[in-house]
Amino acid sequence: MDELKVYSVNTEKGRERLEAFTKHLPNLLDSARISPPKKARVLCLFAGSCNEGIAYAQAFHADVTCLDLQQRMLALGRAEATRRRLSIKTVKGNAKDVTKVVKGRFDLVTIHGSPLPHVDIYDFDQIVQGVAKVLGKNGTFLIEQSDLIFRVLPQYKDAFVANLEPVIVNIHRSFNPAKGYFERLYYSGSKRELFKVYLWSPWIIEYILKKNGFSSVKVVPYSDTTTMIQTYLIAGT
Repeated sequence: MDELKVYSVNTEKGRERLEAFTKHLPNLLDSARISPPKKARVLCLFAGSCNEGIAYAQAFHADVTCLDLQQRMLALGRAEATRRRLSIKTVKGNAKDVTKVVKGRFDLVTIHGSPLPHVDIYDFDQIVQGVAKVLGKNGTFLIEQSDLIFRVLPQYKDAFVANLEPVIVNIHRSFNPAKGYFERLYYSGSKRELFKVYLWSPWIIEYILKKNGFSSVKVVPYSDTTTMIQTYLIAGT
């Protein structure tokens, strides 16, 4: 879909997002009161095509590992990093299994781009448990996530056109109040697919981090430099 092109480094929109994110990354970390050490070890979860990972390597000369389920997207990130003469590691795996698929300790573990609507609260709880085990002594877990409850629900649409070429219509199917998600049908000609969208808010993330032993959790408002959507930086140590 058109709106997803911004997350892939092999598209014009994706490269524009990468340049903007790299430029504003120092300010983002300052806002979250994070000062990474020299050559910091950074682990990017839900990394996709390593957009943010490349930014950390370029802006801070960090030792970056990108973890994602999609090998194809990771390959795009490796190619772009090579083109920029940067060295990053990529690992195909589930963030729930972080202790099994990555080695060593990290100064900073990140989740950027507000991906949590694709993750239920139980899986995220498991992810946080794993992150706590791979963080170094003074490490930080940084999550960038918009407030889905405040931002989406007041302007929720039963149906809208999500893409023009090809035409894809996004239609509300159901809401599950017990599990905290609504289900949407993506319909295009003979193809149809159901997606669950989980509702997240900063206070829920803060609670799960504290529940899993993060004694200090800061929540700071921030604006995505590409979409200008209000997001929040949740930093746990």
